[in-house]
Amino acid sequence: MICCDLTGNIGDQITRYLLCRSVAEKNSYDWSINKRTSHDYYNGAEQMYCFDVDYGIPNNTPYGEMPEGVTNVWSEKYDDHQTYSYHPYQPDVFDVPDNTKLVFRCGHDARYYDRNKVREWLTIKKENTLLYEERLAKEGIDLSDENLCVINCRGGEYRGVKSLFLTNDYWSKTIDLMLQKNENMHFIVITEDLDYYKNIFNCPVYHFDIGNDFYVVQHARNLILSNSAFAIFATWTNLNNPYVIAPKYWSRHNISDGFWANSDMFTFGWNFMDRDGNLD
Repeated sequence: MICCDLTGNIGDQITRYLLCRSVAEKNSYDWSINKRTSHDYYNGAEQMYCFDVDYGIPNNTPYGEMPEGVTNVWSEKYDDHQTYSYHPYQPDVFDVPDNTKLVFRCGHDARYYDRNKVREWLTIKKENTLLYEERLAKEGIDLSDENLCVINCRGGEYRGVKSLFLTNDYWSKTIDLMLQKNENMHFIVITEDLDYYKNIFNCPVYHFDIGNDFYVVQHARNLILSNSAFAIFATWTNLNNPYVIAPKYWSRHNISDGFWANSDMFTFGWNFMDRDGNLD
């Protein structure tokens, strides 16, 4: 049995769930994840409620403890730097013996995952899909519109970290690039920080709920991303082949002189914009 703890916001929880299942499936092991998190921003509430999630063998082991029968631990290695940590790709995770607990802080590297399986594992429930589409229709949002670009912004505690929080210059340059691609492009913002971003953007700003926000990113035709884990797998599982612009060097876009943080995010294959407005 392969297991892991869930913690943090939905982006972190999705990553842990996917890597645990990926390792288990590759080795034909069972998996077991306690869906009750230890601590997060929603008081332990399940954040992956919108998906048909298979948590595996029932598990009520408290956070940080070892479930009965689990005797091994695999811990993600990382390089600690003054302003960031870097987590290299570690394929040895797929060589762990059965009855191993996975302990990791990042896991953001496309090489860990089978994209088609991830799409299957992150299927949104039909009843949620119907609800989300009804909400979007009421707002006049048509995600099939090739002229619509969804901007996914992260605020909250990010605003207190100068090296992490993306500046208005980033948003301005990415919008300009989208307009160069399509002069008819119009924009909406999806964010958890409505009050802040309503004062930044001259376009509609929305926060529906976790699942509905994920659905919007997962179905948009054009996307501008922040450097938050929230949008990683929503974007990567998007079946519409979206045109994506993301911050080069990811979580240290603002200060990097060539290093990626906290992982090799370029493996997801998007267009990454540097601070000068150039795309890779």
